[in-house]
Amino acid sequence: MEQTCQPVQKKWFDRVPPVLWVLSIIIIWFAVASRGSFFTIPNFLNIAVQGSVLLILSLGATCVILTEGIDLSLGSILTLGGVIAVLAMYRGVPAIPAMLAGVASGFLCGAITGLLIARGRLPPFIATLGMSGLAAGAAVVMTNASSIYADPPAFVFFGSGRLFGVVPMPIVVAALTFGVVYVILYHTPFGHYIFSLGGNEAGAALSGVNTVLWKFMTYLMAGGLGGVAGVLMASRLHAAEPTIGLRWEFDAIAATIIGGTSFEKGRGGIRGTVLGVLLLAVMRNGLNVIGIRPVYQAVILGAVLIIAIIFDVLMKKRQEGL
Repeated sequence: MEQTCQPVQKKWFDRVPPVLWVLSIIIIWFAVASRGSFFTIPNFLNIAVQGSVLLILSLGATCVILTEGIDLSLGSILTLGGVIAVLAMYRGVPAIPAMLAGVASGFLCGAITGLLIARGRLPPFIATLGMSGLAAGAAVVMTNASSIYADPPAFVFFGSGRLFGVVPMPIVVAALTFGVVYVILYHTPFGHYIFSLGGNEAGAALSGVNTVLWKFMTYLMAGGLGGVAGVLMASRLHAAEPTIGLRWEFDAIAATIIGGTSFEKGRGGIRGTVLGVLLLAVMRNGLNVIGIRPVYQAVILGAVLIIAIIFDVLMKKRQEGL
C-alpha cells in the first residue's frame, strides 16, 4: 500500500515567537516582585515611551541586517541629529525647519555610508564604524562637549506632548514610523529587494536587480531613521547631549537579533523587532521599579539577553525538526 507523507502540524506553542515567551515570563516576574507597582497602565505607557526611540532606531538596524549588513553608526547619527536640531533652534531657526534639519543630517550620514558600502564596496563594519566616529566627533565639536537646551513649544510637544491630550507623542511618532517602514518593507519593490539582498545578492544581481542602488537606499533609510530617533530623543530631553547616543546602536542590534532577525539569508522582519525592543524596555523599567542598583542592571540585562538568544535558537531548532 502506498503511503503518503502528511505534513506535521506545529503545536500552538511552537508558533509563538520565542522572545514572546521570555517577555511574558519577565513581565509576570516583575509584576510579582514589584508588588503591584509595575503592572499598571501608567507604567506600561512609560515603558512604551521609553522604548519609542529605540524602536525607531531598531527599525533601521533591522532593514540593514536583513541585507546581511550591519550599521554601527546609528547611535552616533542619533546624537548628531539631535545636536543639529537643537543647535539650529538655539541660533534662531524655527522649530519645524530645525527638526527637519536634524532628520536630514541622518539621511546625509546614511547616504555617505551607503555610497561607501554599495559603490565603494567597503565592508559594512568598516564603513559604519568610520561614520560612527565622524558623526560622534562632529556632535562633540559642534556642542563644545556640553549640553545645549531648547524649548520651543512645537519641539517640546513633539517629545513630551500628548495627542488629543491622551497618547504620548513619542508613542505616536514610533507607531507612525513603524507603519511607514512596514509598508515599505512588505508592500513595495524596495522591501522585496531588501529581502533579496540578504537572501541571495548574487542571484538578485543576475536577475537584473540594481543591487548597488537598493543597498544604498537601505543605508540611506537607516540613517534617516537615526535622524528621526535623534530629534525625538532631544525633544524628550529638551536638550542635545553630545554623547547621548553612546552604545544605542548595540541596543538596536540586540533588539533586532532577539526579535528573530538573522544576519544570514534575509530571515526575520520588523514584527519581531518590536518584541525585542519591548523586552529591553521592560527589563530596564522593571529593574528600576524593583530598586535594583544601576551598577548591577547591566549585568542582569546582559544575562537575560544571552538567555533570550539561546532560547530563541533552541526553539528554532525544535520548529525546524517538526
